Amino acid sequence: MPTLDDIPDLTHWKTVQEFSIEQAALLLAGIDPLDFLGGIEEARKLPHPRWKDAWGFASGMVSAIRRGVLSVVKCVSEETIWENGVWGGECVVVYEEMKPTDRSKEVSKIKTIITRDSLFCWTAQEKVHFVSKPKPIIPHQSVKTKTINRNHFNAPPSRALLETTHRSEGLEFVDDAINQFWLTYDENDPNTAPSKSEIVTYLERKGASNNIAQAVDLILRPFTLRNKGRPKKRQ
Repeated sequence: MPTLDDIPDLTHWKTVQEFSIEQAALLLAGIDPLDFLGGIEEARKLPHPRWKDAWGFASGMVSAIRRGVLSVVKCVSEETIWENGVWGGECVVVYEEMKPTDRSKEVSKIKTIITRDSLFCWTAQEKVHFVSKPKPIIPHQSVKTKTINRNHFNAPPSRALLETTHRSEGLEFVDDAINQFWLTYDENDPNTAPSKSEIVTYLERKGASNNIAQAVDLILRPFTLRNKGRPKKRQ
């Protein structure tokens, strides 16, 4: 997974659960779709240094949808109709719902909708290397120790007190999950909490077993959010 320093802040997208193919592709390329309302084509004309990455992700998602690897909420076709049948003149774009397996039609990257969970599953199963920010380096604070003189003997200091840099795979998964999902959590807004499936899928993709991934989610999830998901939206 390539890491870059010039990726914009994308935390405002964390609570969004559905994307168009084009929005998802831009986000995987580390590009904020709100900065390019014209989509990948606008990023190409700029040109944005990662527009080709976005194009590749979008094309890969279309292929995955046709193969049944990436599930969709709504699959929409796109057809450009030229006036009088002359290419280059006036035209109109027609959108219609379609079956993902219908190869006679062009899948619209703008209108076809996928979910966050299906996107995570696709990147994990297909080992898609999307762009991400480098992890922040958290310095370990040193703990000062002192020797206590008892009965005129210098008692050896506790070994546990000296080892302040203990690390394990489990702790690394905890740190990773905090940095990826919980830094933007607002306890007054449950909608900002990541879903259990997001965290478990992400950690399994990073190499954690399902048991460890579930344990990390349980450790980090506040009691008020356990055994229930995000509040349902009113229709």
